[in-house]
Amino acid sequence: MRSEPRLAHFSVLAALALTVLPLFLQLPPWVPLLFALQLGGRAWLAWQGRQLPHRVWLLLAMIVPVLLLWLSLRTLVGREGGVALLLLLTGFKAFETVTLRDWRVLLGLGFFLAATPLLFDQSLPSALWLLLSLFVLTWAMVLLAGVDSAASPRAAALALLYAMPLMLLLFVAMPRLPGPLWSMPSTDQRATSGLSDSLAPGSIGQMIPSREPAFTAQFRGRQPTREQLYWRVMVFDRFDGARWTAGSVPDSGAALLPGATGELSYSVTATPFKGALPVLEHAVWAGEGVQQAAAQLLRRIDARNEARLRYDVRSVAQAAYPAALSAEQRDHYLQLPAANLRTRQQGEFFARQFRDEAGRLAALRAWLQQQGLRYTLSPPLLQGDVVDDFLFSSRQGFCEHFASAFATLARAAGLPARIVVGFQGGEFNAGGQFWLVRSSDAHAWTEVWLQGRWQRVDPTALVAPSRIVSEVGELVPEAQAVLPVLGRRPPQWWNRVQAQWQRAGFVWQQWVVDYDARRQQRLFQRLGLGRVGVGSVMTVLLLGGALLVLPLLLWLLWRRPPARSYPVRGWQLLVLRLQQAGVAAQASDTPAQLRDKAALLAPALQQQLAQLLTDWQRWRYAEGATDADPRWRGWWWQVRRFRPSRLAAKKRTGR
Repeated sequence: MRSEPRLAHFSVLAALALTVLPLFLQLPPWVPLLFALQLGGRAWLAWQGRQLPHRVWLLLAMIVPVLLLWLSLRTLVGREGGVALLLLLTGFKAFETVTLRDWRVLLGLGFFLAATPLLFDQSLPSALWLLLSLFVLTWAMVLLAGVDSAASPRAAALALLYAMPLMLLLFVAMPRLPGPLWSMPSTDQRATSGLSDSLAPGSIGQMIPSREPAFTAQFRGRQPTREQLYWRVMVFDRFDGARWTAGSVPDSGAALLPGATGELSYSVTATPFKGALPVLEHAVWAGEGVQQAAAQLLRRIDARNEARLRYDVRSVAQAAYPAALSAEQRDHYLQLPAANLRTRQQGEFFARQFRDEAGRLAALRAWLQQQGLRYTLSPPLLQGDVVDDFLFSSRQGFCEHFASAFATLARAAGLPARIVVGFQGGEFNAGGQFWLVRSSDAHAWTEVWLQGRWQRVDPTALVAPSRIVSEVGELVPEAQAVLPVLGRRPPQWWNRVQAQWQRAGFVWQQWVVDYDARRQQRLFQRLGLGRVGVGSVMTVLLLGGALLVLPLLLWLLWRRPPARSYPVRGWQLLVLRLQQAGVAAQASDTPAQLRDKAALLAPALQQQLAQLLTDWQRWRYAEGATDADPRWRGWWWQVRRFRPSRLAAKKRTGR
């Protein structure tokens, strides 16, 4: 039974609605909501059998939402503007669908819309949603083709299954863009890491409850310890009394400490924050696409490109490295505002008490440990001079409180100091052999210049040493993971499921999302094809196509019907000979019917035909008859020699 046209039309509208659901999270909410109303209105007109509005009215109605879109985004191109405009135009196109061709065009737009959520998010859930969207769109296409509604889901699934090998071949072979497709300009400049371009009390603590992944890292060879996982992203060296920001004094560079060994080689997949990328302390080499910057930071070469990037680095991961400071730079790293008088006085006291800088730093560390400070995610709101209030009043804070206080103390004590912001630690996935660093791993620590080198001092570790060797959720209840809806702490089986899901997401990111022009070039070189070009791409397509066709040929050979017997082949050939002579013979005719229909043949041919039919009846229906009887072969050859001439038109019509 063929599917009803109305059901096919409703399936197209439903497939479009399902496809664009993720865009509710990416576009101004009124745009996908208006699109849903457009589809609902078109479905209501189809249900009621009402006439569609005139195109003039559609054109006038389109002006208002397009103008509103311009006022909302200030653009009709790019990622947000282009996708939103396409969505609105598709919704208005639904009110022009009348013929089967119109519905197919609308469905084709749906296949294009299905890919647009990937411009915003390339995670594994987005890929699974794309697969679901392709299935429902293909299902609607099958219904439009008139396939029975009961058989349509299976037909749609088979169509996608048959297309999958070709899709994989094209994915591997077709030349890639220098950057991923989703790196087009975006009006949303937020970084997924959640870091800010300044540091103030609460700026990092507010990130800790978030369990969102920030980046992943995979090490080759030796795995690091948690104590080595200090991921640098930004350095702040200018302080106004409450907030730290990045200054403009150039760094003089750094060199390896004598005898430093044990390099860590690793790959990171991260989204840049204004060009800045996470890197372990003291990187000694950086791969393609990134460059080492001042203050031991790492930046993307194309700083304007905020797309996710996979890059290779080697680091020593040590807590200190040599660096020369000019007089100007030293003065810069000692500057303090007039605020926070008590903290400055405390630092000046240590400067007078300890002439030796190393002893002065040790005294500062010991003093901080003795103040009874408490590590917490929800400290009281600081008032006035925030560093004084933290050290001498509230005594409760998070890593940014400790880092800011210690940097202020160090500068007041005559030790050049700055703050490093990034991440500390990570969650190791044993199945996938990679580290997942979350927003909750955000951290801030201090660097002090001492005896010709920058030395890391983590004030948080002085007060809460377990923060460095444990997950932050184990120390701060507010940061612990909870189950959705239920809110309970997850059991072990949930943690195992989550680890497998993280592993699947990592594999998807590594082998699909990160398959760019650089990795494609490496693949072609391993295959001995040289550079990616017309010749090498055609070679991959031809070889891959041959590998895809070979299983199909084997399947066809395996499914080939058994050879027909001589009686069957001879009967079919006899009917064909009569049809070629102009006789209206059918394979379902009986021998008597064939004799009657061939009455206009020449007498000699009629006699030859009668003998063939008599032998066929006698041997076919004789007791113990079998197709293996050797007489059938001779009978088949007699049929082959039976070639009656074509009857004249008058004889065929009986005139």
